[in-house]
Amino acid sequence: MSRLKRIFSHPEKPEAYIISEIGVNHDGSLDKALKLIEASHNAGADAVKFQKRKLENIYSKDILADANSAEWTFDYLIPLLKEVELSEDDYRTIKNRCDDLDLDLIITPFDLESAEFAASMDVAAFKIASADMVSFELVEKCASYNKPILISTGMWDSETIEKCAERYKKKKIDFCLLLANSTYPSPYESINLGFLPKLKELCNVVGYSGHERGVHIPVAAFALGARIIEKHITFDRTATGPDHKASMTPDEWSEMISNIRDLELALGENKEVNQAETLAKEAFAKSAVAVRDLPEGHVLQEEDIIFRSPGKGLFPHQVEEFYGRELSRNISEGSYIAESDFEEIIPISKWPKFHFSKKWGVKCRFHDFDEYKQVNSPVIEFHCSESDLELNFTGGSKTSELVVHAPEIMGRELVDICSRDKRIVDESIKILQRSIDKTIHISQNFPTSKPKLVMHLGGMSLDMLKEKNPNDEMVGRALEAFGKLNYSNSDVEVLPENLPPRPWYLGGQWHQYGFMPPEDMVRFCEYFGLGMTFDICHAGLYCNHDNISLADYASKVKHLVRHMHISDAKGIDGEGVQVDEGNIDFESVFQQIKNSDTTWVTEIWSGHLHHGAGCRHSLHRLGKYNHLL
Repeated sequence: MSRLKRIFSHPEKPEAYIISEIGVNHDGSLDKALKLIEASHNAGADAVKFQKRKLENIYSKDILADANSAEWTFDYLIPLLKEVELSEDDYRTIKNRCDDLDLDLIITPFDLESAEFAASMDVAAFKIASADMVSFELVEKCASYNKPILISTGMWDSETIEKCAERYKKKKIDFCLLLANSTYPSPYESINLGFLPKLKELCNVVGYSGHERGVHIPVAAFALGARIIEKHITFDRTATGPDHKASMTPDEWSEMISNIRDLELALGENKEVNQAETLAKEAFAKSAVAVRDLPEGHVLQEEDIIFRSPGKGLFPHQVEEFYGRELSRNISEGSYIAESDFEEIIPISKWPKFHFSKKWGVKCRFHDFDEYKQVNSPVIEFHCSESDLELNFTGGSKTSELVVHAPEIMGRELVDICSRDKRIVDESIKILQRSIDKTIHISQNFPTSKPKLVMHLGGMSLDMLKEKNPNDEMVGRALEAFGKLNYSNSDVEVLPENLPPRPWYLGGQWHQYGFMPPEDMVRFCEYFGLGMTFDICHAGLYCNHDNISLADYASKVKHLVRHMHISDAKGIDGEGVQVDEGNIDFESVFQQIKNSDTTWVTEIWSGHLHHGAGCRHSLHRLGKYNHLL
């Protein structure tokens, strides 16, 4: 379903349809029109709009013969309108270019004959100029083609707008009213955004057609309920013509669209806690902690606890529900008390046997390996911090293959060999080299196969980057930096991991660029002859972000996949969701990689807590795919 159709079907959802009004700012030049279409596409517009008129059907013969015979403005306007009118062949070229760029074409017809021509172009919608809001014959002619009708309301008072809306409702026309002020440029005090709720009483969908300076008013209009946003675009605000001075440049257009898209994400109605907030809550909130050793079977009382960080246990607003209940395990003094401590515990040593066709495993840290090795999984993956690289870890297994996940954070910065900052790249190379050396060292205690090392190579930014295709430059820098690492393929298998569009790092959300699309992974891995770690959740989030198929993503990288992280995903930033609780179609993905020689582990957010309950649950749910996994 197109974005415009979604908005007409669900106007209550915070989604904007953004129209770049080229109008007559092409100045009669097809070449300039095509360049403005390209600029609109690059800025992120959903549609471009043009104007079509046949002057002899609009103005009297006297005015056309002698424009100076009426008000002086006609002496300027009529010759200009004659100069800027594009031919029908021009419009066919324009339509083809819009189709190539997946842009909707919208036309404002100013007369019946132009409406017929616009319909022949299969426009996505008809736009009715403010002057023609009361031109019933024209509006109803456009409506006869069963396309949405977008009607600007500039020039008219509220009483007239209401009368027209009632008429169009009775005619069962699918229309949207756009708040507008027909001044070029419009003064802010004449915009009256507070009128949008009143427009909403007259039709299901409302929008804003702006002629003011700046990028902020359309953003505010969207926040107030406008779901269709229209602004003029130009390359030069000083150019001759009626609309240039009330238009925005391509850079301003990019800024406005970026702001509106951010606002789309921010207008959710449900208050939910994201992953970064969960980590912050664990770090800073206080939860119930035992003031003394509490044995299994002890009935919890108020005097048994104090509240201390970390916030991994029962919070003050929860704990009263658990007074008088028996503990299901021993709690040592100073340990937090969680809801799971009152439930039946399945220790890792008592997990059921899991059977999969590929080598599967669990994730752990060096400090809890002794517990997780009881699973006897074919694979163990250690997720390392920078401090872990200094530990003298002596654990091992004669049956489990070793996978190590290199640190993602060094000091208070992110590992990033894509950075323009040479210091960050140099420090990142150092920590990745230490990760290689550490992996090779501890692999002596995991003799079953060559170890694997998962790496995040960077390509993230706190700010949204404005340059076009920043990935190319980032991956190029990564190619140069990665070549400085010293390792042998016979000692360790280095596996770069694909990354999500909105990763959570250092208590906040970042924008990811490099190593997110499948093309980046293929380019990098094939250059160095590497395989990759295929994080299905990360790929799913990227596909949600770019509205592409996850199965197609998997098909492009399946020849590289040597290891996988498996969890579900929600939206564009919901990482590590429990299997079957997100929106990933696992069957289609697993079908793509069924012939890949790959190991895998589950990676559920906080799945290691409560004796790995989340991890165990995910393995159970993945059992139905055991013939593919």
